[in-house]
Amino acid sequence: MNDEFYEDEVIEGFYVPSMLKKAWGVQLDVLAETDAICRKHNIPYFADWGTLLAAIRHNGYIPWDDDLDISMRRKDYERFLHYAEKELPEGFKVMHFKNHPGHHFFVARIVGKPRICFEEDHLRRFHGFPYIAGIDLFVLDNACTDRNRERYKSKVAEFVLTVADNIADGNAEGNEVEEMLSQCESYTGRRIDRSLAGEDLRVFMYGIVEELFASIPDEESDALVQMMPFGMYGNELYIPKEYYNETVRLPYMNTTMQVPLCYDAVMRRKFGNYMQIHKKWDGHDYPFFYGQHEQLLAVLDFEFPAYKAGPEDIVRPDRTGNDGEGPEDIVFLPFAAKHWKYMEKLYRHYAADSRYRVHVVPIPYYYKAWDGVLEKEVFAPEDYPADIPVEDYTQTDLERMHPAKIIIQNPFDEWNTVYSVKPQFYSKVIRQYTDELVYIPFFITDDFTKENGPEYRNTDHYVCMPGVINADTVILPTQQLKTVYIERLAEFVGSDDTNVIAALDGRIRVSPELVYKDDPVKMSEGGKTLIFFTTVSFLAENGKSGIDKINKTIDIFSESAGKLNVIWISQCVKGNEDKIDKGVASDFREAVKRFEKLGIGKYAEDPDGSEYDRLAESCDAYYGDPSALALRFVYAHKPVMIINANIR
Repeated sequence: MNDEFYEDEVIEGFYVPSMLKKAWGVQLDVLAETDAICRKHNIPYFADWGTLLAAIRHNGYIPWDDDLDISMRRKDYERFLHYAEKELPEGFKVMHFKNHPGHHFFVARIVGKPRICFEEDHLRRFHGFPYIAGIDLFVLDNACTDRNRERYKSKVAEFVLTVADNIADGNAEGNEVEEMLSQCESYTGRRIDRSLAGEDLRVFMYGIVEELFASIPDEESDALVQMMPFGMYGNELYIPKEYYNETVRLPYMNTTMQVPLCYDAVMRRKFGNYMQIHKKWDGHDYPFFYGQHEQLLAVLDFEFPAYKAGPEDIVRPDRTGNDGEGPEDIVFLPFAAKHWKYMEKLYRHYAADSRYRVHVVPIPYYYKAWDGVLEKEVFAPEDYPADIPVEDYTQTDLERMHPAKIIIQNPFDEWNTVYSVKPQFYSKVIRQYTDELVYIPFFITDDFTKENGPEYRNTDHYVCMPGVINADTVILPTQQLKTVYIERLAEFVGSDDTNVIAALDGRIRVSPELVYKDDPVKMSEGGKTLIFFTTVSFLAENGKSGIDKINKTIDIFSESAGKLNVIWISQCVKGNEDKIDKGVASDFREAVKRFEKLGIGKYAEDPDGSEYDRLAESCDAYYGDPSALALRFVYAHKPVMIINANIR
């Protein structure tokens, strides 16, 4: 990943902080090493759960997700463990209940290092991220065709697992222990060594449970299941084995992600209508590294560096305005040309007013090395719009000028983990040189409330920052965001005193007319352009009926010739024809030829994801399989219809 990847960013209305970007970077590094071993030894694996959803719907991480999930069949998992122990780079580890004390899960974790680490080599290697990060590796076991037998297996596994935890946790003793162990032996046919106790007994009995999970041979199975917890406790999330017969690769961030051939069918089984957006969190605490950070703070014998502020930083005397004659100077200090658009409306507002003399003074920012030292400069004043007269920051003396207003958009000062401006442009410094320091964010998030856990937690990274605290005026687009800022800042300074709330209320200004907003996407006039999107997953799952659906769709398109222009996009078909039925692959190519001969549009294979925004902006509607392109149409508020081979 390049340096820019790790910058804070709003994606799909959700603020993704730089620290989470670093965690993503570590996970992708671990994925690369895992993928290399799997390719070398022909070990299939599959993106799973949120990661499979991310690959299909986002072409990369879901912005409000913070982990990476893959799965393997049991036999492939065992093979992977064998090779990974020998071939993963030094420091990497596959953590599971047999080799890592306290790992009481039937999911393994592949990590870059199994402990928090501030060693220089580690921080250089893993983007300055010290916490444990990696991939969750789930195991898919055979589910018995005889479902009654499968349910019995599950009940036995539940019983043995409960006994193991109760004894290891000290919730059973004496004759009760012996009775429960005897029952386990009776149910499983396995002898349990009575000399084992505590964690040693737990690990041994977890091994018995795992043997139960893996006990169904291939010839007696018609489905795969992640036994814990989706094959136990009354859950029966069985996925047909044929969906996993082959794999294909979907784009994922800067790489590709291996997914089941019938990925759409798998996702419907797990999530139903998975194109619906739900910004909620049902798994571990978000973000995952906060818990590790709290553990670290508990054992440190020094104070961990962090930005702090108190009520006195909020409740402070009003500053005196400029009473001089003539136009007042206003200085804009944008720190990146790509973020200028978030300042531009405010600039136009003041530039059109003869009472002000407006200066635009772009300043550079610098990427940090692993140890926080400023390294690579990023500065491109030539990238600002041609009609914006930019001035040289090296020739601008803010202290001498003492403008009426200085307007900033970088809230971090020195507290961003990826980059910084020079100390001379920290908010705590430049506020001394102006009557009013104004902060307007370099991003716009969707509205949210305190109850939206992930969004609210991320305010740590951009609300609880010196640029916001030091500003005399903060400009936001909505009252809801103002409410969140007030709530979070009051918590941050540790006071809900009425004076604190009143000061924040007066300082934070809701001015939607001064805040950047995407222009509404206009539908084209005259003839309409439609995206028709089909995937190898659709062909693999639906076979001949899928081809029939495609041909009938082409017939409908041809009836609107001259009124409708169609861009037919296929995903992952090219290069994967050998993984689907030969007749279906041949019929698909014939359908493409017929489409092209009719002259009703263009056919394209696997366009780069960077083209998706342009396509969503320039086209009028979407029809086809679920995809990241379909999501772009959703966000553009344009019609999206998902294809269904069963509807004639």
